[in-house]
Amino acid sequence: MIASSYSNGMGNLDRVESRLAAALKDILARPGTLVRAIAAYFVGIKMGVAEEAARAVSCGIEYLHTASLIFDDFPAMDDAQTRRGVACIHVVYGESIATLAALALINRGYAMLWRGISHASFERRIMANDFLDERLGVHGLIGGQAHDLRGWRSGQTAAEVSGIAAKKTGDLLRLTLVLPAIIGRGTSREIHLLDRLALLRGLSYQAADDFKDIISTNENFGKTSGRDEEMGRPNLVAAEGIVATLRRFQRLNDLGDKLQACLPGPSERWLMSNLLKVSPPDFQNYWAK
Repeated sequence: MIASSYSNGMGNLDRVESRLAAALKDILARPGTLVRAIAAYFVGIKMGVAEEAARAVSCGIEYLHTASLIFDDFPAMDDAQTRRGVACIHVVYGESIATLAALALINRGYAMLWRGISHASFERRIMANDFLDERLGVHGLIGGQAHDLRGWRSGQTAAEVSGIAAKKTGDLLRLTLVLPAIIGRGTSREIHLLDRLALLRGLSYQAADDFKDIISTNENFGKTSGRDEEMGRPNLVAAEGIVATLRRFQRLNDLGDKLQACLPGPSERWLMSNLLKVSPPDFQNYWAK
């Protein structure tokens, strides 16, 4: 259901300029895991959001995430060649068309988000709008990306790297778990706990991603690896070493598990948040070293 909504969310592309239509069809045909969309959808349903609104919000978040990946892969950013096991959109269609495709996804993403948010009360709509702006704007995802591009070939600390990850990765996951709770019947305690849980899962994800960027190949990573070192990007392994990064990852996961257990109601109510927990098998081989 979510996959179908994602794939068909741009509507009929037959009358769209042929190169742009081809790029969008290519993007929508390989959506990835959709874990953000699925988690957001089920949080919304649990919080009493109407099914249509929950689906719109979940797909809107995923469109914004997909657009951020397209920009992230550009030569001016990470200069990646592959994403999700195939050539990046800008490699196949050129940067101009890739830019327009990403902007089209952002435009539709915001439209879908507002379609879902509009079902909420006035007070909740204001809260949702402010939260959305904070998570995606210059103090959130965009600001985190700007810090990421500053150049970190030397002198980076684990605290600095984690601060960037909190914005670049954590804020999108915070949007995933918290926005549906805000527009639904989420209590202030539930919203606070979901916000903290999403941040911890985001930091765990980025720690795993930093680790894989160092030790993985393009084939088993699914995207161009080794870009952090090559481009001078912040990376936890570069900042504090493999062993410390593994310990940090485990600590973040443990804290996330404890926080998730504190969410009100039976644990089954929050099973969707397990989708955001990262447990890469590569880590197990390094604990024994």
